Amino acid sequence: MLGILLLIAGSATRFFLSPLWYFLACAPAYIIFTVLRRKFDYRLLLIAPLIPIAAEVIAVLLGNFRAGFLFGDIICIITALLGMGDERPKERLIKNLGLSGPDNRKRVSSMFYTFGRVAQIEKVNMSQSYAIIHENAFHFTVDIPGSGRVSMRVPVEEIDEVSVHMSMSSGELYLPSLRDMFLPAKKIKMIGKPKIKDYFLLVKTSEDTYSFYEEPETVLRIQAEIEEAKKRTA
Repeated sequence: MLGILLLIAGSATRFFLSPLWYFLACAPAYIIFTVLRRKFDYRLLLIAPLIPIAAEVIAVLLGNFRAGFLFGDIICIITALLGMGDERPKERLIKNLGLSGPDNRKRVSSMFYTFGRVAQIEKVNMSQSYAIIHENAFHFTVDIPGSGRVSMRVPVEEIDEVSVHMSMSSGELYLPSLRDMFLPAKKIKMIGKPKIKDYFLLVKTSEDTYSFYEEPETVLRIQAEIEEAKKRTA
């Protein structure tokens, strides 16, 4: 309810504010909604980009169309689409497992994945993966050329080793430049740091080894969840 009220309140300013004030009121509402998207039902994420469009259609029917409002509409729609796009793979994963709702979607972790053990992240191409522990199994997605995103399932009793290991990368100290204010920083990880610590979750079975890369808190949490699931099945 909070999410839909936030969106409607932001879009409703279209009818009594100037284009500039509409943008200043509506865009923050959609940004807040996108930041809090994990708390909302996925159906609301699907509806969110349509609300500015519906408001603009109503305005046209009422003879209240002004081109200046379109900029605010476009920003709000793009913001909502970005939030929806980030949650879509998570929603697809939990639906495949027969789950639904924001609480289950929040259990899904976004990481980078590859086969085998990784020494340094700069030396390997890793693809996006989404993972969750459910019914004593580690579920995650992998991108397979020609097949798209495929779901994998590894029962926790088949996992021989789950650990987090660290690799150290070194390079020249990179200082931020004016370019980085307008374009993506090519060496953002190296800004102000001569050495970088990367943390990998290693999941090993008798046949395969899987590596996942993300922030330490994420990989450590998943390691703890897998270890807890293994204890339950022991």
